[in-house]
Amino acid sequence: MGQAHHDHNGDEQHKGGGTFPQGQKKADTLTQYVFRGRRLSVKLAYLPLPSGKLVFREVVEHPGAVAVLPLLERDKILLLKQYRPAIGKWIYEIPAGTVEKGEDYLECARRELEEETGYKARRMEKLFEMYLAPGYSTEKLHSFLASDLEPSSPRRDLGEEIKVVKVPFEKALKMIESNRIEDAKTIATLLFFFTKKR
Repeated sequence: MGQAHHDHNGDEQHKGGGTFPQGQKKADTLTQYVFRGRRLSVKLAYLPLPSGKLVFREVVEHPGAVAVLPLLERDKILLLKQYRPAIGKWIYEIPAGTVEKGEDYLECARRELEEETGYKARRMEKLFEMYLAPGYSTEKLHSFLASDLEPSSPRRDLGEEIKVVKVPFEKALKMIESNRIEDAKTIATLLFFFTKKR
């Protein structure tokens, strides 16, 4: 990825896809947006390396997201069994969502917890931050621990199919080992919390 060649029309093409408009080269067009959506945008761009060299990349721009580990009494947690149409299967996850415009990460975490599980948290603790796919995406995830929970009412988005399940924390770790939990943010958050509580 990052190498260029010229096709028979003289357009500059790049391995990994994408073509800048004919006659426009990196000298006068460094970025071209090819998609702008409600939650993300995709751009073709020449980006600088520390050496000063420019490399061509396809970049997904994302406003950021949160994930929440809901901790119940007696060392149990809440997991979501959620159908994900993009991969065509049900998977286990912790509550998560995209930050809305003007919303801070803590506010977003509280909102997603209540919307997806029907619980409010009296205590919220920031655990860590991580990039989910830094090879092509700007998305940064902010992970939180929610505790001292009280029942509320779920308010899910249209098109979401979610089942809330209570799982002992040790069982959740075994679900990672057996590949029953396949979601990256969930695995990272559970393992981070495990190392923190040891």
